[in-house]
Amino acid sequence: MTENTATPTRWSIIFIALTAGVIVAGYVGKTPPAIPGMRAELSLSLIMAGWVVSIFSALGCATGMMVGGVADRIGRVKMILYALGTLTIGSILGAFAQSATVLLLSRLIEGAGYIGTMAILPALIARLASAQDRGLAVSLWSSVTPLGMAITMVAAPSIIEPAGWRGLWLTTAGLTLFLLVLCGFYFRGIDAITPKNREPYWNNIKKTVSTPGPWLISLCFLTYTLQWIAIMVWLPTFVIEERGLGLGLAATLAAAGVIINIFGNLFGAWLVHRGVARWLMITIGTSFMGGTSLLIFPDILPDLIRFGLVLVFSFMGALQPTTLLAGAPVHAPSEDQLGATNGLLYQGSQTGHLLGPPVVAFVVTYTGTWEFVGWFLFIGTALNLVMAQGIRVLEKQ
Repeated sequence: MTENTATPTRWSIIFIALTAGVIVAGYVGKTPPAIPGMRAELSLSLIMAGWVVSIFSALGCATGMMVGGVADRIGRVKMILYALGTLTIGSILGAFAQSATVLLLSRLIEGAGYIGTMAILPALIARLASAQDRGLAVSLWSSVTPLGMAITMVAAPSIIEPAGWRGLWLTTAGLTLFLLVLCGFYFRGIDAITPKNREPYWNNIKKTVSTPGPWLISLCFLTYTLQWIAIMVWLPTFVIEERGLGLGLAATLAAAGVIINIFGNLFGAWLVHRGVARWLMITIGTSFMGGTSLLIFPDILPDLIRFGLVLVFSFMGALQPTTLLAGAPVHAPSEDQLGATNGLLYQGSQTGHLLGPPVVAFVVTYTGTWEFVGWFLFIGTALNLVMAQGIRVLEKQ
C-alpha cells in the first residue's frame, strides 16, 4: 500500500494533468469517424481497419509496467514530456501516410506516446493529492478517456469533411505539441520534489508482479476495456453499413455512448469517495455490460431501444475503471512501485484495446453477421465476476 502524503492537494496542477489526459485520449477517439475515409482512400479491409484502431495499443500491452518503472526512476514529468513528443511525431507521420503499412507504423508510434502519458499521469495525480483526496482525485482520471474520445468524435466530422482524415491527424499533432509546452511549464519542479526509486529496476518490477492485487485490477481493466472499446469503435461503422445512417449522425450516436460513460465515471467517483466496496462496483458494472451486450446487435428490438441499451452499457460499465484506477494506490506494494502498478493496470487496458476491435471484426467477417458479437463480449463479464471475488478477498485482509 502506498504511503500517505502530508501536503495539501494541488488541485490546479491536477486539473492540468486531467486536461492533458483528455487531449491524449483524443488519439483513441479520432479513429472511428475516420475509418470510412481511410478504407476508401487506402483500400483497407474491415479487419485491417480494426488493426489500425487496435495496433495503437500494441506497445502498451507489453511495456506499460516497464514504462511506469522507468518513470519511477527518471522522473514522471520527464517521461510525460518524452511521450507527448512521441505522440506528435506519430500523428504527423500518419497524416502523410500513403499506405496501410505506414499508417500502422504511425499508430504504433502514437501508441508508445499514449502509454507514456496515460500510465504515468495517474501516478502524478496520486502524488499531488493528499491522503484524504487521493481516491477522489485518481478516480476522476477515469473520466478523461471517454471525455477525450467524445470531444474528438463529435468534432471529427467538421474537420474531416473539409480537410479529410489527414487534416484531423495534423490537428491532433498541433494540440499535442501545445500540450507539451503547457505541461513543460506547469509541471516544472515536480520531479525535483518527488522521491526517486533507487532500487534496481528489475527489483521494482519483481515487487509489482509478485503482488496479486496489481494483476487482478489489471485483468479487470483488460476485460472492461475490451468490451467497451469494441462497441464504441464499431458503432459508427455498424450504423452506417447496417442501418444506412450518415457519418455525422453515426459519429454523434457513438459520441453519446462515450459521453454517458463520463457521467458513469463521475457517479463511480462519488461511490468511491463514499467508500463503496471495489468488488461490488466491479460486479454491478460488468453485469450490466454483459447483459446489455447480448441485446444490442441482434435485430430483435427497435433501434431506439437498442441505442438505449448502448447508453446503459456505457454508463453502468463506467463503475469499473473508476474503482480500478482508485485501487492502484491501494494495491501498489509501496509508493515506489506506484508507476509500475499503474503501468501494469494500463497494460491490461491496452491489451483490451488491442484485442477488442480486430476480434469483433473477425467475428463479423467470418460469421457474416453482427449478431454473435454480444456473446463474445459476455465472456469478459464472466471473467470479471470471478476476479471481483478475488479483489474482495484481498481487500478483506
